[in-house]
Amino acid sequence: MTTRSKPRPETATGELPAQRAIDDPVVAQPDVPVVVAPGDAASRSVAASAGLLGTRILRQYSLVFLLVASFVLYSTWNKTSSVFLTGDSLRVMVAGQAVIGVLTLGILVTMVAGNFDLSVGNIAGLSQIMTATLYAKHGWGMWAGIVAGIAIGGFVGGINGLLVTILRVDPFIITLGTASAILGFIDWYTKDQSIVTGIPAGITHFGRNNFFGVPDIVWVLAIVAVVIYYLLEHTPYGRNLHAIGSNRAAARLVGIRVERSIAMAFVINGIFAGIAGVLMLARAGAGNPQIPPTLALTALAGAFLGAASFKVGRLNVPGTIVALLFLAVNITGLQYAGVANWINEMFTGLSLIFAIALAAVLSKERSVKKTRKSA
Repeated sequence: MTTRSKPRPETATGELPAQRAIDDPVVAQPDVPVVVAPGDAASRSVAASAGLLGTRILRQYSLVFLLVASFVLYSTWNKTSSVFLTGDSLRVMVAGQAVIGVLTLGILVTMVAGNFDLSVGNIAGLSQIMTATLYAKHGWGMWAGIVAGIAIGGFVGGINGLLVTILRVDPFIITLGTASAILGFIDWYTKDQSIVTGIPAGITHFGRNNFFGVPDIVWVLAIVAVVIYYLLEHTPYGRNLHAIGSNRAAARLVGIRVERSIAMAFVINGIFAGIAGVLMLARAGAGNPQIPPTLALTALAGAFLGAASFKVGRLNVPGTIVALLFLAVNITGLQYAGVANWINEMFTGLSLIFAIALAAVLSKERSVKKTRKSA
């Protein structure tokens, strides 16, 4: 019996299908499973994790890296290296930041709750003048004058808080008006004359002496930083301020006394502005009616820049300290380089603009992440 094999199908051209599949690249080839070695997958996972970690570190500590880079720049630049990296220069630099540092840390209390205070610089100037007056014209003791100067700052801050909460007016407008009124009062009261007599020697010595090689007023800044950090991060009141700044309506719904908390924040801000005024008197040794116009702007720049470090998108004390050092290093370095004064002012102004823009972007990203998590 003869077995006939079935004819093999051919295409119209006489080619076998298998042969055509090989010869014609247009014809799809069968899928071949790709086997990935477990080691390759693990390596890719580790590389991806390392990349994410590196991005997070760079993002979280970018201002720290910029601070280090600025310090290295002025320490090695031939125009500044001979004077920048000396003990006296560094002490003068950090001592000069003590006043603005106390102002900035104080203003954090109001900013965390979503409010601005443009009068902090003038409140500090008023505290300085009135404390010097109590010494020179009324013969007050050293500690009595210090307490009075701090109390004056708290009183003016309380007025700001009452006006903001009772009148429900934008704090920007209220504090701008307060700053102008204080400036006018100081000009009228002092007739543009400094108060140089009767200042206790203990205060002036405190403003110029060092403790363990560090200026005394810098130790005050360190204490203030610890107090503000604890207040904002480890107390119910600090958590209430964060809640108010995040969503005022929601904070009111959960039972937080919003107006009372905001008014107290302005009082606390004023108290620390009063401390800054006493430090100004200690450092200068006289009551100077010429208040630097950039005090409030530098404080705002430091606070906003601080939101770019450590707790990204959120005002925080460690980031603020780094931001203040960053500003101090660059401004001091530019001064040693012999640049014109307007460059320092421009640097401060541009830093403020950049800081506000960066804080707005980071805050928006933070709110988007919170929305996604809640969803």
